[in-house]
Amino acid sequence: MSRNGAVATEHPLASLAALEALRSGGNAVDAAVAAGFTLAVTQPHLGGLGGDFFALYYDSTQNNVNCLNSSGWAPAGITADAVKSRGYRSVPEYGPFSVVVPGHVKGVYELHRKFGKLDFSKLLEYSVKLAEEGFPVYPGLARGVKLSIDSFPANARNTFAPNGKALQAGQILTQKAMGRVLRAIADVGPAAFYEGWIAEKTVATLTKSNLPIDLEDFSRFEPEWCQPIRVNYHDATIYEVPPNSMGATTLLILRSLESMQLAKVKPNSRERIESTLRVVKEAYAKRDRVLGDPRFVKFDLDEFLKQEGGAVERTDIRSFGGDTTYFAVIDADGNMVSGIQSLFHHFGSRVFVDDCGFFLNNRGSGFKLEGPNKVEPRKRPLHTLSALMVGWDGEVKMALGASGGEYRPQQHSLFITNLVDYSMSLEEALAFPRFLWDGKKVMVENGYTNPKSLNYEVEMLEYPGRTGVAQGVESMNGVKKAVCDLRGEGLPMGF
Repeated sequence: MSRNGAVATEHPLASLAALEALRSGGNAVDAAVAAGFTLAVTQPHLGGLGGDFFALYYDSTQNNVNCLNSSGWAPAGITADAVKSRGYRSVPEYGPFSVVVPGHVKGVYELHRKFGKLDFSKLLEYSVKLAEEGFPVYPGLARGVKLSIDSFPANARNTFAPNGKALQAGQILTQKAMGRVLRAIADVGPAAFYEGWIAEKTVATLTKSNLPIDLEDFSRFEPEWCQPIRVNYHDATIYEVPPNSMGATTLLILRSLESMQLAKVKPNSRERIESTLRVVKEAYAKRDRVLGDPRFVKFDLDEFLKQEGGAVERTDIRSFGGDTTYFAVIDADGNMVSGIQSLFHHFGSRVFVDDCGFFLNNRGSGFKLEGPNKVEPRKRPLHTLSALMVGWDGEVKMALGASGGEYRPQQHSLFITNLVDYSMSLEEALAFPRFLWDGKKVMVENGYTNPKSLNYEVEMLEYPGRTGVAQGVESMNGVKKAVCDLRGEGLPMGF
């Protein structure tokens, strides 16, 4: 807790970068810029320059929530038939054909252009320093490298296995090529990434494998400002990111749960799991039938939130693969950023851009070859990324979110019901044992009463389990609170 501002990120150095931006007179957006680029350096397996970015921004002076969607689009030359003609039965999970144009750099810059106070280039100085001079590898990164190194191209092995062995915790990771890229972005802005030599290097790396992508796919990309979607859940107002994000799935789950009076059953009860999973299954099935990029697929929130009922045996939920890093910031004036960035799976597509030092996302693997999420030119895939804000009495009080891929709507629903139905504090809500449905079985962290009696296949997890890493910030009568999940390696900071 602090008086002047607070930040919660999944890496201590990113929290430090954000805190220094606040201490230098910056606002929540300036701190988010510093955190986002620092996380790109310190968490190259989770998110960064080759990935995407979404943010909710609460402007306390206007009492208004703004939403920025900077998820990348497919190249203009990509169609479902083009994918099929290369022998694929689905969009591949890894490799060049899983890549969409990265949205992170332009997204973070656009957030700053509209709401930031400090000089943009100054906010990148710490990330440049960490890339060029190095930082100690921490256990989560070491684990990610060890699991993925066999699939790395030679140019990435030089960075992450410099002596032929995967980097281990405590060794220093230097990323001089990434430092050069960050310097160019700091000096020129996003044009360096989307129009200059960095774009040329990226396109050249991808076209080696005959991916039909060109410089115009980069230069024409723009983030989108859009209206957040929201519902009232009992006495709270819940804000989420609209499609192509899965945020609407969270709101559908909450709308369905509202009539179930969860407060009458214990938060760690088998009854809570049963009630929640019943509506989760229906919500995910509706997601698959309806949601896609709204520039291609019509979307009406009121229509989507109508409950339909009916049995659902199974839907498509892909398990964790590393996914994402989420962060939250609040400044002295109560402005908040709920931000999330991602490559999708650990190290994304495993495509490492020559002489640039970053991996490209595999977000295109979220496309289908038919239906509302069918791959089409310049279309954005249905996206797992979303972020939360929560308000009471007409004023936003919290920003929170988590890593977790396609489980995110379930995680967000758990957090909200912990907060609202069970009156937990922010730290209690994020720490409380979780249960998640993977489309076939339910995974349950230790702490629930008699979960094995559920009418599901049950996988018990030690507490705390690998069920995603959450962060959050809160405004409390002038005091600022930041919380990091005990399941991760983050650090909340304030001043």
